[in-house]
Amino acid sequence: MNCTDVAAAEAEVVVCWNQPHGIWDQLPAVRMAHSIGVGVDHVLADPTFPDVPVCKVIDDAQVQRMAEYVLWCTLYYHRGFDLTARRQREKVWQRPPNRRADQVVVGVMGLGQIGAQIAAALQRQGYDVRGWSRSGKPIEGVRVYGGEAGQDDFLRELDLLVCMLPLTRDTTGILDSKLFARLKPGTRLIQCGRGPQLNEPDLVAALNCGQLGGAVVDVFHDEPLPQDNPLWEHPGVLVTPHMAAVMPLADVVEQIAENCERLLSGEPLLRVVERAAAY
Repeated sequence: MNCTDVAAAEAEVVVCWNQPHGIWDQLPAVRMAHSIGVGVDHVLADPTFPDVPVCKVIDDAQVQRMAEYVLWCTLYYHRGFDLTARRQREKVWQRPPNRRADQVVVGVMGLGQIGAQIAAALQRQGYDVRGWSRSGKPIEGVRVYGGEAGQDDFLRELDLLVCMLPLTRDTTGILDSKLFARLKPGTRLIQCGRGPQLNEPDLVAALNCGQLGGAVVDVFHDEPLPQDNPLWEHPGVLVTPHMAAVMPLADVVEQIAENCERLLSGEPLLRVVERAAAY
C-alpha cells in the first residue's frame, strides 16, 4: 500500500509485515492491524501505532511444521550427524557418541502456543525436556522454570537449547555471551525465535572458544542473510533460510479474511495479541 494514496486515509484494516515506522499517522481510520506471521514486534515497536487490536496468523499445521524442524535439529545433534558430516569430508570412518534420548537434556526457552507443543513433542520422543518461560506455566512431563530467578537452573544442565521466544524488549539480544556463559561447555543452540534475539558476534565467539558446540540458526537480524556474514562459512553453524514454519499463503489469507469478517460483523477477533506482553 502506498500511504500517500487517498484510499489510505479510509483503510480500516492494515495487513502488514516489517512496515516502515510512522505510517500509522497516515491511516486515521484503521480499526485493526493484522500481521501476516506469528510475530507482531514490527507493529508494536512503532511509537505511532494507535490503540487498535493487533492480530497474528497461526494454525496447527504451522505448529506441526515447527515441531518437525526442531525435532530434526535435535536428532541432528543427538545422533551426531554434524560430526558424521565433518568426518565424511575428512574421509574418517568413526562413529559418533551413542546416547539414549532420555540422556539428552533439551531446553525449550519460550512456552507459548508453539513452544509448549514443541516441548511436549520432544518429551514424547523420550528426551529429558526442560522448559522456561516468563510465567513458568506447567506442562505435563516437562520440568518448567519461570522468571529470571529460574533461568540459571534451567540453563545449566542443557545439552541443547531451543529458542522459541517472541521478540520483546526483554528478549532482544537475550542470546548473548552472558547467557552462553551460563550453559555448560559444548551445548548446542537451535534458534527458531526471532532474529534480533541473537547476538551474532557473541555466537561466533562462543563457538570459537568451545562454549557452544554448534548452532542451527533459522532467523537472523538481517534477512536474507548478507553474503559477507561469517555465519555462512562457520564450520559450527548450519544456516537455514527462515524455513522452520512457513505458513502457506492460502492459509494466511483465509485467517486474515476471517478476522476482517468478524470485524465488520462485530464478532470477537481471533488470535489477538496481548499488547502488554507483545505476543
